[in-house]
Amino acid sequence: MTTHTHWKKLTNPDYLGAYSIDDGQDLILTIRKVVQESVTGSDGKKEECIVCYFAEDVKPMILNVTNCKAITKLTGTPFIEEWAGHKIQVGVERVKAFGDVVDALRVRKFKPKEAAQSKPVACELCGQVIKPAFGMSVPQWIEYTKANGKGTICADCAKKDAAQAKQSAAEPTNAGQVSGDA
Repeated sequence: MTTHTHWKKLTNPDYLGAYSIDDGQDLILTIRKVVQESVTGSDGKKEECIVCYFAEDVKPMILNVTNCKAITKLTGTPFIEEWAGHKIQVGVERVKAFGDVVDALRVRKFKPKEAAQSKPVACELCGQVIKPAFGMSVPQWIEYTKANGKGTICADCAKKDAAQAKQSAAEPTNAGQVSGDA
């Protein structure tokens, strides 16, 4: 499987974007809280935005009017305090904006149907149940770790593995030393 990295992923924005979701994949997320807060744009300007935080390990999402209306219909309430605990499905749609056609995050207008999984999948290293991570569902995460030669591992073990690899690369080698009595 060939991986493709969108350049916007390398800028490490603070919020979920259309580039965060692989082509044809949706995220099923549980709303933890929705708040209004000041957001600093890439141009340095601050703006008051509606921000949705999720129970899963993904970046928060700035909600526009279209997505707020979709959540209102899904939850049956316009009150953001009552959205917590509800699951939504987020995907990418092509929309007309700013005189162009661009990719945009959209809350799907239907209640999500989670993929039926017969049982939780355990990490091969620590035995813990694998959870969604880095904006990926469990199946996406497992596919990603397998494609990178790591097997079926959880995000915590992947982080530990990356840290160990970084440390090993930084350690000096003993190739020039001679052992024995002096």
